Amino acid sequence: MTATFVQRGLWPYARDAVQVRGLRLTGHIDEERLTAAVRQVTAALPVLAAELTDGELGMGSYAPDPADVDLRGVAPAGRDAACVALLRADRDRPAPCGHRARFHLVRLHDDEVVLALTAHSLLLDTQSLYAVLGAVCQAYAGRFRPEQYRDVTALLDLDPLTDRARDSRRRWWNRRLDALPAPSAAVGGGRATETHRLRIPGALWRDLTGQDGPLGGAGSLPVMALAAWCLRAPDATGPTAFATIVDLREHLQLGSAIGPFTDRLVFWADLGDMTAPSFRDVLLRTQAGFLDAVVHYLPYGEVVELGRALGRITPPRTAAHWNVALSFCRHPPTSAATRGERTLAERGLSIELFREADLLGAATPVPASRWDGTALDLSLGELGDDIVLVLDADPRHGPAPDLLERMDHLLRAAAADPDAPLPAHTATPRSHL
Repeated sequence: MTATFVQRGLWPYARDAVQVRGLRLTGHIDEERLTAAVRQVTAALPVLAAELTDGELGMGSYAPDPADVDLRGVAPAGRDAACVALLRADRDRPAPCGHRARFHLVRLHDDEVVLALTAHSLLLDTQSLYAVLGAVCQAYAGRFRPEQYRDVTALLDLDPLTDRARDSRRRWWNRRLDALPAPSAAVGGGRATETHRLRIPGALWRDLTGQDGPLGGAGSLPVMALAAWCLRAPDATGPTAFATIVDLREHLQLGSAIGPFTDRLVFWADLGDMTAPSFRDVLLRTQAGFLDAVVHYLPYGEVVELGRALGRITPPRTAAHWNVALSFCRHPPTSAATRGERTLAERGLSIELFREADLLGAATPVPASRWDGTALDLSLGELGDDIVLVLDADPRHGPAPDLLERMDHLLRAAAADPDAPLPAHTATPRSHL
């Protein structure tokens, strides 16, 4: 087999991007029926039996039956933590050859099971992980309809751009990239990583993202805006580049496509001349930069190759000019569709995300040969009724806890009055990142 444009473009920069997500099922759970549901969904979605090797998809006879683990022998108070550790260890174990999807059934209590799925992000992106887990729940309830899903193996020839559009967008990116300074001398060594977390109370998050809240119903882009403001150097005079992600399903009208349809996107937040902006001011500037990059979308691999041809990007530090990664989706996936599943409720089951925020966070240090220059990774995860802002940072490149403290202060200020000037602060100069 071959690969999609996303897999081809991102493979050199996302070799270690393995994720795990889970659902907590509470009630009477028939494990044999749940295993049969996994097999039914696997048979209907070929990507679940695919192997990703060197950025290429290969198909075989692999049948990913779930790994069954019973944690009822662990003290009840420690079972969640033990399950998180088990799933993170599976996520972080080296792939012996290629990457494959792996299901897990972890029994926590007589009436509680965690259904989890581990996969490389170039097999299944975050939205696909949750979609597959939801499909298993549908199959368990006898409501799975394969025709509702599109598998990546049927979309391998998808090209997001016509030749004319690609030429136009390459010219736009050429102008953007050519304005960047020449790369500085490569930094030796790899990246050490510490993970820090900011827990945002559910009530505050609802105030921010409710229908009438200042974030307008979606938290990712506004959090990106506040992060951009926090990281803006006081003497900044122009736009600052960041890396984020863009879900292409909406832009390419792919519907419920299962696979890797999330690409990396570089955008510029032009906050340089702002002195005492309100939250709305910062949000509008950041949104304008993000939408500008979306309108001129070019696959990330092609952006990097243009930068290399211009002499502005030097491997392996291909992200040196956008070394803060804001890893959010505009429409973050949740288990809401399965939480309200009437058929499951009739079976006496309830479903919720399993400690999503605890499953985020970097694993091991990144070796020099794999480090692309990213110094900070920010992402959002759910934990009960709260939201957690997760920051993976190299401790040599700036005060990460100070950044989260600042973000906490700004989030509360935005909720209190989005039109008031944001509190004065001393930003972390990007020269320190």
